[in-house]
Order: sequence, then C-alpha cells, then structure tokens
Amino acid sequence: MELKKQLGKRIKELREQRNLSQEYIAEQLDIHPANYWRIENGVSYPKPENLEKICEILEVKPQGLFTFEHLKSLNDIKSELHEIINSNDDLARLIYKFVKTLKD
Repeated sequence: MELKKQLGKRIKELREQRNLSQEYIAEQLDIHPANYWRIENGVSYPKPENLEKICEILEVKPQGLFTFEHLKSLNDIKSELHEIINSNDDLARLIYKFVKTLKD
C-alpha cells in the first residue's frame, strides 16, 4: 500500500477513535471538507502545516501518524505468525493458550 493511502487510513482511524467528524477536522484546518476527504482517502498529502495541526487535533505525535504495523494485510499477518510459531516452540504454546482463552 502506498504511503499516501496508509497515512490517510491512519488519520481516519485516529479521527474515528476520537469520535470527530471530517467536517470538524476540515474546519479546524481551515480547508474545504472535500480537501480533507482527499487526505483521508490517500488522494493527496496534507501540507506540512496541516500535518502539524492534524497531530494537535488528534493528540498524537507525528510518528504516531506513521505507525502502520496494524495495517498489514491478513496474508502478511498470517505469514508472520506462521514464522513466529515455527521458530519458537515456547512462544507457539503461549500464543495457543492466549487464542484458546479468547475463544472460550
């Protein structure tokens, strides 16, 4: 996934966690809501000054906007888990117990 799309997805995720509307963020940035929509949908990057304001509004440090680990594809996640489980028996048992606890 390209950086613009990942950044937009992350901004949207953080905005929704804080129960803020796109219109509210656009108003705070003093931009048209359509321009904000373009940021969240990975069509365009925010200007540097707006990126700073987005961090303030969402109460996140800049690096928090660029944390995409949780946005991995399901296939990537399964692959990574498979590698972890195959390389460490103790960790495999721990993961199994954790997942079993969640299922019960």
